[in-house]
Amino acid sequence: MTRHLNSGMPFDAWPSQDRELFQRAFEAIDFFDSGPGSSLAPATKYGRRADYGQWLAFLSHIFPDALKLTPGDRVEQSRVEDYVEYLRENCRETTIVHCLARLFYTIRAFCPDRDWRWLYRISRRIAAKAVPIKHRQVLSSDLYALGLRLMDRALIKANALGRLTKSCAMAYRDGLLIATLVEAPMRRGAFSRLLIGEHMMKVGQRWCLMVPAENTKTKTAQEYELSDRLSRYMGIYLDQVRLAFPGAAQHNNLWPYEGRPMTDKMIRRRIIMWTRLGLGFEVSPHRFRNAAATFISIADPENIRVARDLLGHRSFAMTEKHYIEGAQSRIAGRELAAILAGRGQS
Repeated sequence: MTRHLNSGMPFDAWPSQDRELFQRAFEAIDFFDSGPGSSLAPATKYGRRADYGQWLAFLSHIFPDALKLTPGDRVEQSRVEDYVEYLRENCRETTIVHCLARLFYTIRAFCPDRDWRWLYRISRRIAAKAVPIKHRQVLSSDLYALGLRLMDRALIKANALGRLTKSCAMAYRDGLLIATLVEAPMRRGAFSRLLIGEHMMKVGQRWCLMVPAENTKTKTAQEYELSDRLSRYMGIYLDQVRLAFPGAAQHNNLWPYEGRPMTDKMIRRRIIMWTRLGLGFEVSPHRFRNAAATFISIADPENIRVARDLLGHRSFAMTEKHYIEGAQSRIAGRELAAILAGRGQS
């Protein structure tokens, strides 16, 4: 398998007509002239631009003359079938489904007067036969315990050494990353952009995290209140641990690295590393959302609909479709909830 075989064409290298159409369709040119996709979340626009760039890269390698055609004339069924085979050299079927779906939505925005349903049907046929990756089930309680364990061990080590070392500070920060994402399972991009003083407020003894509408996929503001227990860990972090990172005092991002804020990709790498070490398998930040919904379905099935608000979905159907695994069949949920409650995790 060739690495980076499916790298996309950079936006600046796109044919001028494609660049203009994309900007018109997905970027607000001005208040009165905004495209049909201008209100989409930044991550959605990024995904469509990346996959359309991949389509253009495929054409430049296999059908270079097609780049002389208009964007709509290039998307022809036989070429799309060849594109699918091209992607199969380096992608799973589930990834191909996403690539075709994004191509469909992009070209439909470019050429709304044409019928592109045939392209969508191809993606659905592949989706029907695709076998998704089956992840090991993980619950919020497992992730929460891992986060607390990392912070406690970091404090014990720092106390034994008589100073807060770099490794202790990083372990504590990473433990707080994990525990906070359990109690506030927001999307990774919003999580990485939390700012002290703007998105955080202390009410009594508890810290509240506020995600502005512009940082959410549904364009709806979200608020999370941390527990008393986690708020105490957050207080230690803000007063002592965070300032141990070089340059942390020069910015107000909640999650510092070395001289700069952590990006969402850095957060993902650290969480995957610690879950692999602590749980024996990798858990990405996005799966924290699945873990939260699954845990609620087990611990309190009668109130499963609160998962919708926790995850920031517009409808419970979305929560049920993508995040709840077999909620209705878990007869033993109440027993497990009672066990967890006995552990004093609040």
